[in-house]
Amino acid sequence: MRLFLAINALGSALCLSAACDKRAELEILCPSNRTGHVGLFLMMMDGSNPRSVADNAWMDCYPAWSHDGKKVAFASNRDGVIHIYVMDADGANAKQLTNESLNDFYPAWSPDDQKIAFSRVVEQQNQDIFVMDADGSNPINLTNDPSMDACPDWSPDGKKIAFSSNRSGQGSRIYTMDPDGSNVQEITQVNSMLPFMCPAWSPDGKNVLFAEGTGNGAELHLCNPDGKNRRQLTTLGGRNTQCAWSSDGKKIAFQHFERGTSAGSLYIMDADGKNPMEILKEEGPPGGGRPAWRPNAK
Repeated sequence: MRLFLAINALGSALCLSAACDKRAELEILCPSNRTGHVGLFLMMMDGSNPRSVADNAWMDCYPAWSHDGKKVAFASNRDGVIHIYVMDADGANAKQLTNESLNDFYPAWSPDDQKIAFSRVVEQQNQDIFVMDADGSNPINLTNDPSMDACPDWSPDGKKIAFSSNRSGQGSRIYTMDPDGSNVQEITQVNSMLPFMCPAWSPDGKNVLFAEGTGNGAELHLCNPDGKNRRQLTTLGGRNTQCAWSSDGKKIAFQHFERGTSAGSLYIMDADGKNPMEILKEEGPPGGGRPAWRPNAK
């Protein structure tokens, strides 16, 4: 099965002084194939000072910072199957968390950093959302549905998980559920032909950001958690997807693909969609990948 993988960067936070904490929100983890394979780079918000933090021969993808800034969960094919790993923020002490003969990806930490939700390919054309303890124990299938359930993201209060699914049979839509998999609610109610819509909760919990197919491309949209007050943020054309909020909610980073290109560029813009700016040009691998803003160390 062809996986729609977005290769992302894994980051490192080596300085923990007060000065470094103040600039932490300006650092972004992003993918780059500038070395001939997918490398993991950390850079400032304007694209300056890019440095490799985990440049190796493996495919390390879908990074997710723990909220305390001390750990990074990610997916990797280090043993031939894509599993979920966790490592220290400086790239040390990588530990494999999942070990089934199935592909796991898209980890997302709960707000208290005690749980990790992730997507698992359980069979062809069937993905489910799982949750496990942060040490990899007690994995539980939350969706258990014969559809493509993927891209989990926790609400800031930990009471909901948003995810993308094609269970309606009419393209992908965004749904929310309780952390135990109950109370599934559809919030977008509009068909999108994208395989994954990649929802992202705003830090204040008032909005859900997502990609939606528009013609031959995709643009970023925003709505309230109940689906109301829906509006389009980007008008760049091409395909815009894999979005992530800065922790102060003032900026959004995302992957942009021009029509006919197979390498994504990293963009940032204001939270209202204004002032989009390319900061990494055509170095992301096909499929893009959710950028990750480094949280303040605590």
